[in-house]
Amino acid sequence: MNAAYIYLQLYRLFDKSTPIQADCGRLCGKACCKGDDCGMFLFPGERQVYSLLNPDWIKIESTDFSYTYNNKTYYTPIAMCTSECDRYQRPLACRIFPLTPYTDKDGRLEVIIDPRAKGICPLAKGLYLEDFDRSFVNNVTKAFRLLMKNKHFAAFMTEYSAYLDEFRRFFNN
Repeated sequence: MNAAYIYLQLYRLFDKSTPIQADCGRLCGKACCKGDDCGMFLFPGERQVYSLLNPDWIKIESTDFSYTYNNKTYYTPIAMCTSECDRYQRPLACRIFPLTPYTDKDGRLEVIIDPRAKGICPLAKGLYLEDFDRSFVNNVTKAFRLLMKNKHFAAFMTEYSAYLDEFRRFFNN
């Protein structure tokens, strides 16, 4: 099974599942969709989705964020919106925002409020994880438990979690 197929199936978990039972974009004027020169990391293998779909509202660029798997270095791409997106073609990171996967020092998966979101998202600033819609949190957990079964993805998560730790220290959480 290829990565694009897996991600397309995972996207479906979030077709109707949202962080809260309201349009959170009305709270902040869709701040998470308006950033200049910012975007969302694509998870390992997710770039294949955009090679197939080739939407005209997104550009994918390289980043300096890297991780190693099987003695090979991989650079994580970032997806940046150039115009209004098709909600059903959004990357997984957009669909789960302001939450993110995180692995602790023992490699156990957790879902946390993304510390990078605290600067723009009222939900990330004012809510605790237990305040989010339970089915949404469960879907995020389900998606990343499946992805963590892949050793390449698990290697990414080790470095990604260390990256998030830098932001967590800044925000004291």
